[in-house]
Amino acid sequence: MKKLALLLIILIGMFGLVFGQGAPTKSPGSKLIEELAIKPIQLNIPEVGKEVERVVLDNGLIVYLYEDHRLPIFNISTMIHCGAIFDSPEKNGLSGLVGTVMRTGGTKTISGDSINILMEYIGGTLESYVGMENGGVSLDVLSKDIDLGLKLYADLLRNPAFPQEKLDLAKADIKNSIKRRDDNPTGVVNRYFDNIIYGEHPFGRILDWSSVKNITVQDLIDYHKGYFVPNQTMLAVSGDFNKDEIIQKLKNYLGDWPKSNEPLPPYPPVAYKFHPGVYEVKKDINQGYIAIGELGIRRDNPDRFAVGIMNYILGGGSFTSRLTSKVRSDEGLAYHVGSTFETDSRDYGTFDAQCQTKCATTFKAIDLMTTEIKKIREQGVTDQELKEARDAVINRFVFTFESPARIVGNLMNLEFNGRPLDYYKTYLDNYRKITTADIKRVAKEYLKPDQLSYVIVGMPDKFEKPLDVFGPLKVIELTPPALD
Repeated sequence: MKKLALLLIILIGMFGLVFGQGAPTKSPGSKLIEELAIKPIQLNIPEVGKEVERVVLDNGLIVYLYEDHRLPIFNISTMIHCGAIFDSPEKNGLSGLVGTVMRTGGTKTISGDSINILMEYIGGTLESYVGMENGGVSLDVLSKDIDLGLKLYADLLRNPAFPQEKLDLAKADIKNSIKRRDDNPTGVVNRYFDNIIYGEHPFGRILDWSSVKNITVQDLIDYHKGYFVPNQTMLAVSGDFNKDEIIQKLKNYLGDWPKSNEPLPPYPPVAYKFHPGVYEVKKDINQGYIAIGELGIRRDNPDRFAVGIMNYILGGGSFTSRLTSKVRSDEGLAYHVGSTFETDSRDYGTFDAQCQTKCATTFKAIDLMTTEIKKIREQGVTDQELKEARDAVINRFVFTFESPARIVGNLMNLEFNGRPLDYYKTYLDNYRKITTADIKRVAKEYLKPDQLSYVIVGMPDKFEKPLDVFGPLKVIELTPPALD
């Protein structure tokens, strides 16, 4: 009884605080938190023409330079207008081979293996690549090794050797990769998804051995000669250096690099077409690997900011997204589920929602994902969802400029991709001004439930229900790739 009486006294005291004065008494800590004024994040990015200098050499080579003496490091990143986007169907895979063999093969004066030893000795890196829409060579060394690093960098950029044995090795690696590619269900679903969305456009091509096996050393030489030219190249130089000295050294190493008068070939356009339906890729596994999507938008679309926030709420926001909350948290059907709306592609990117679940729950997972896509399109989002998504996107953006190399690289990318140099001045404001009405508008315009392509890798006879309720059904049989 004494304990009960004590409890009643405590409860009466608590209710007295709540109701006696009309409002609860707040702790000093809660008052302090309420008084904190959190200022909006402002991007203090160095500007081109001020902290960052832009120099153009006589041969058309564009150089961005950003001095930063806090750490004794030196970095060059390069972007060249080239890429698999220009590969012909008969030479599909050529660009990737150029990017690989440039580095493994070394130059006409030093082998790739010797470069490895040198870089390991000085604690640096020198790499080359060719991707879908660009390529280049990158250098990271300590500032005491600038002269050695620049000499190797310029030599690799201008004079790759492309030895036959390194090309043969790179082609053998591709052949083995093609041979094993169906072992990875995620790779299978992504490969067929891109192919269904893009068809035979370079974005959707499936790499086959038939297009790789006949690529020759001369093909690599011709590719390098055609694309690796100074007037299609930009350098971003950052770190611990003296600007005037580096400009002079770049002129010494790269100033006599002959420019080209040949224009770039035209970019093959993506056909704005949809391929709705269900595409079942039969594979004897106990899970269903799901990709649902369609063509999206180009990077110059002014709605890209609202689309990014919309997708964050739908499936891009990790554990806070609707897809994760519904499919993973509420129903327990998958460990990972989410969506991506590509907004940085030169041409049309894709929207896709992906998930892996048991075969027995594949239908249910697809149904839930489709329902959420339709729901955000028809009902929009709440003010709270918008605020949380907008804050998250803005807050994480500051890490885009966390190092001198990323700062100058991102500024160079603006010009490379045809954006104005003051692009970042209004970047965050483009997110801050988004409303729930904007989200509903872009969801309605760019999410097309009746045009979705459903790509599922798994065993259809183990699905709990047929998937043809989501669209016309096509079964794709996995067959061993031709490797002759």
